[in-house]
Amino acid sequence: MINSVGHLRDSADLLFEQGKYDSAFTIYDEVYKNIWQEIGKVQAGLSEFALKYLNNNFSEVLEFKRKYTMHSTNAWFKKNYGSDLDDVLNEFIFSLNGRLQCLCFSQVLLTNAIYNTIIAEFLLLYTLILSSGTKDWINNVLKLYSPVYEEQKFRKFKVNVTDNYVKARLIEDARKIKSTDWYALNINLLEYLAKTEHTHSDFYRSISNIIGPYSSRSKKKYSKSRSDTGSDKKDGYKRYERYERYEKYESYERFEKNSSHREYAFDFNNSTDYEKSLYFGNMFGLKGQVTRAFIRKKYIELISQYHPDKVAELGPELIELAEKKTKEINLAFEWFRNKYDF
Repeated sequence: MINSVGHLRDSADLLFEQGKYDSAFTIYDEVYKNIWQEIGKVQAGLSEFALKYLNNNFSEVLEFKRKYTMHSTNAWFKKNYGSDLDDVLNEFIFSLNGRLQCLCFSQVLLTNAIYNTIIAEFLLLYTLILSSGTKDWINNVLKLYSPVYEEQKFRKFKVNVTDNYVKARLIEDARKIKSTDWYALNINLLEYLAKTEHTHSDFYRSISNIIGPYSSRSKKKYSKSRSDTGSDKKDGYKRYERYERYEKYESYERFEKNSSHREYAFDFNNSTDYEKSLYFGNMFGLKGQVTRAFIRKKYIELISQYHPDKVAELGPELIELAEKKTKEINLAFEWFRNKYDF
């Protein structure tokens, strides 16, 4: 999982740097929800076991889950994905941070977001960052949030504390984070409050006083260095076994043979909407009546499959081919977003 979500996040980082915030948000959101999904599976298993053997004693069930959550979650990720909780925490932090940054940069996302939910997500991000290096970060998160699932899929989280508590904790955590490499997160929070017209609130003034004077260059520096911050861990996202590289080479070789004859056949600027619909629909494998969620799902699958990072070791021809395919996929997704208004 961590390898796959790492590549997805790399794709989102690339889109973010290109200013395609809505598209990047879609991928960051997928990574973010995948992590919640796996944590939820472990929690469900612990609850089932505890309720069965602890005679429905509520306090004993809570204590059992608190005691075994970290060990069980770590064992789950190692067994099923070969990753430890440090890897999971890293992806959790960067996917949520990317998600919130996209929201701050995109007016469309900003308009559709619920203020209290976003403020709670900022606190989640602060909590994850400040819990780095501890052995109890999942319990720290679950004290504040309870994941909500529908049809065994993560949908949202329920905040277990009041809005006033969330704001008070954010003020406290903003002071703590000011002296770290994540200091610009305070600026992102302040700008979110400004864009949502909360500049006259006591909460805004408290965060502003913690930050002090700053220029917009502070935020730009932070947004550019986001991917650099995790560069020392980038090798962790590229740990491929020989058979995996061989499999990727085979699939790209087949793709090259199948697509080289039509590499420049489609002219987007001079094509009609009908022609674009046919071409992009075929690219995404769309048939019959499809939903926006299905289009997003296909986009994430394709962008992950053809991202240049996945062929970094396979030679310049395949890298160039992957770059062209990635641009085409992004173009198709942007067209779908505009056409179907999502």
